[in-house]
Amino acid sequence: MTTSNPFLIHSQENVVIKNSDDKSWVFEVGKDGNLWADFLQMTDDLKVVVNLQDVNARCQINCAYLTNKNNKINIDIKVLHKSKNTTSEQHIKGIATDESRVSFKGIIEIPKSSQKCDGRQHHRGLVLSPKAKIEATPQLEIWADDVVCSHGSAIGPLDVNQLFYLQTRGLSESEAKKILLSSFLGDLMPEEFSDTIQQWMDENA
Repeated sequence: MTTSNPFLIHSQENVVIKNSDDKSWVFEVGKDGNLWADFLQMTDDLKVVVNLQDVNARCQINCAYLTNKNNKINIDIKVLHKSKNTTSEQHIKGIATDESRVSFKGIIEIPKSSQKCDGRQHHRGLVLSPKAKIEATPQLEIWADDVVCSHGSAIGPLDVNQLFYLQTRGLSESEAKKILLSSFLGDLMPEEFSDTIQQWMDENA
């Protein structure tokens, strides 16, 4: 099983990227700039800071995590709306099994001077074994009053009704589980990560 943690920068219009290694990133998005980045974490921590520096700056950060054995992963994503009329999206999904641990912390910060901003953050986690654990701390630090912001987090096991439905269609429990897990991440991660994700599913689902 590979231990690499893939990332993909889809677009970086008017973006300055600063990072000391693949575990820690700082993005500075300028006027009318756009950042879209995907991260897949399996063994290492991840820290991402996005500074939306000027008007009409926007970003989309997608992150998936797959943990097994006794791995421990910390994921920290922070978006700072430093200017008015800026937009951000954070989409985080992940799966934990065996005795692994995941800690996710996501922050959207909008100061009083940054009006007419739109910030959204969503996290979903699946726990596949009794000893696995996912902790999520979504935070909004909003000081401006003319903004649109949302955050949410949901953590739980696979839907037993969906598993049962697939099994009534002739699939084994293992086959049904793999289909549901692949679908769970399929709308988030790019095709470039599919082989890595499929290998993990084959070995852990």
